Amino acid sequence: MNSIIKLDTRGRLVIPNEFRETLDLKEGDKVILSLDTKNNIISISPIYGEKDYLIKMEIRFGDKPGSLAKIASLLAKLKVDLLMTESKSFERGAKARWDIIADISKSNLSTQEIGNELLGSGFVEDASIKQISRDRLHR
Repeated sequence: MNSIIKLDTRGRLVIPNEFRETLDLKEGDKVILSLDTKNNIISISPIYGEKDYLIKMEIRFGDKPGSLAKIASLLAKLKVDLLMTESKSFERGAKARWDIIADISKSNLSTQEIGNELLGSGFVEDASIKQISRDRLHR
């Protein structure tokens, strides 16, 4: 399915009705907007999941080889399901950040406990975790 649409004067766009219906998107729903600068592509992905289990995490850590893999392994052990991620090195070899949208419905830990586990790991310097709310449940 493709459609050509026009941005308005404020840079906004309207997702065509047939797209919204197909994806069951309603007013107030949240989506992930991703930019692929290499290929000049913007993608919009709906966030599906139960409302109390979607979280946004910002994790700051030392930019050393294997650090991201260690954090990913810990999150898998905590049963955190990664839906979208983006990592960035801010100071090559010293500081990096990982932004994550995740589903924690399979984890028995609260967001605070997940944060504590990350901080206690020894390779995470700072972690911010916020819940993403959603008015309806999608199946």
